[in-house]
Amino acid sequence: METHGVASMPEHRRTTRPRTVAAVLAGSNLSLSASVFGWLPVTYGLSWWQVVTATIAGTVLGLLMAAPLALLGYRSGTSSTVASGAFFGVRGRLLSSAIGMVLSLGYVAVAVWTAGEAVVAVVGGGDQPLVHLAIALVVTGLAVFGFDVLTRLNRWLIPVMAVTFTFGVVAFWDDFDVTWTAGPYVMDGAAGTWILALVTAGLSGPVAYVTMLGDFTRYVSPLRHRPGAVMTATAAGLFCGLVVPALFGAFLAIAARAGESYLPAVVAAAPGWYAPFILAGGVLGSLGAAGVPLYNMGLELHGMWPRLSRVTGTTLVAAATLGLLFLGRHTMQDAVTGFVVVLTVVTVPWAVIALIGHLRSGGYDVRDLQVHRKGGTGGRYWFTGGWNRPALLAWLAGAAVGLLDADSTFYTGPLVLLTGGYDVSYLLAGALSGGLYIMLSPREKQEPVPDWRQVYYWPAVRLPEGKPETGERQHAVATLEP
Repeated sequence: METHGVASMPEHRRTTRPRTVAAVLAGSNLSLSASVFGWLPVTYGLSWWQVVTATIAGTVLGLLMAAPLALLGYRSGTSSTVASGAFFGVRGRLLSSAIGMVLSLGYVAVAVWTAGEAVVAVVGGGDQPLVHLAIALVVTGLAVFGFDVLTRLNRWLIPVMAVTFTFGVVAFWDDFDVTWTAGPYVMDGAAGTWILALVTAGLSGPVAYVTMLGDFTRYVSPLRHRPGAVMTATAAGLFCGLVVPALFGAFLAIAARAGESYLPAVVAAAPGWYAPFILAGGVLGSLGAAGVPLYNMGLELHGMWPRLSRVTGTTLVAAATLGLLFLGRHTMQDAVTGFVVVLTVVTVPWAVIALIGHLRSGGYDVRDLQVHRKGGTGGRYWFTGGWNRPALLAWLAGAAVGLLDADSTFYTGPLVLLTGGYDVSYLLAGALSGGLYIMLSPREKQEPVPDWRQVYYWPAVRLPEGKPETGERQHAVATLEP
């Protein structure tokens, strides 16, 4: 069982290859739960080719932000949210942890809900809440055991889900019609509806990972692998893992005429021989789809409250996920759409600020990043009491303006009319936050970041009384030496 939290990863444990990161990102998304995001645009009234273009365009747009942000964990040896303390402050990065937890919370709920839907739809009858509970317990166990178990799981999930998807195309091919639509556009016209699909089926996928990529890339050693390989592996894993299941979900929804409900309609329209594949894909696929974000939430909670272990934190957030699932399962379509739109608008400004900060620095003082975890103060990332006010102000302004321009099936912001009736909230949010961050935080010449491969003791950090210096020096040796 993995006991390592958000402390800087020792070099001797950084043995993961970039292709392993790609396999985890792809395998954890090749599931029926990820295919839900392909079903949603169909319910908006879009046809097959409209869904395809919106999904691919949104995913590529999101990868332009997500792929470079994979280097936060790779460069710092810790999680992305802890590394973001270099830009938001060692206390201000708690905002990053909060965003990451909420993102993961929603996606775990969707994965567990989909698995429960598959079981009830195929087997029939049964107590659906009990099914959700059983699946959540299994997923929690996997997340508690940690990264190594999730890596091994996703290696064999990829071929299993590939077979499920391939046989699904065979089973529904004769009923598939590229011109079929579920009804009129849910927004004002094709363009507005297409933009909504671009966000929910495309952009939201990579954006959901920006705060958790470091959980996996921190295991990749900069001494053995180039940053370009890490970014390429991240982009390839996310593109395959997000686009393939989304398009498969759209294919199933159109072939099964699933305009109102997803898996029940798919099971009703499927030939009998394919039902076991739906059951296996729904349950097994959810293990990776829910296990990865649940693992992330455990790390985030540990980062926010260091005295709380990763294992305990994972168990607590699993219970919170079940509560969220039971509250929203009767209106899952609207709940998922609203969740995705709002969280995308809130997360994009964070990603833009983190990306600008990373491009400015590229290196991290791994010891100063851990000040909050150790209960100390000071260091190069202390800013004002641990908070970088310009970065936080830039994020707040971007998120607020973005929410005012958001447009979905349940909420229309007052600025939508000023943008021609189209939802460009994520563009406004990202541009405003990035511009403000650059203006409020002019690039200043800083003291060089110490070489993380050498032993050093940063004097600006003040440790709590009673904390021995020798212990800190020993920790630095274990963490930083190659």
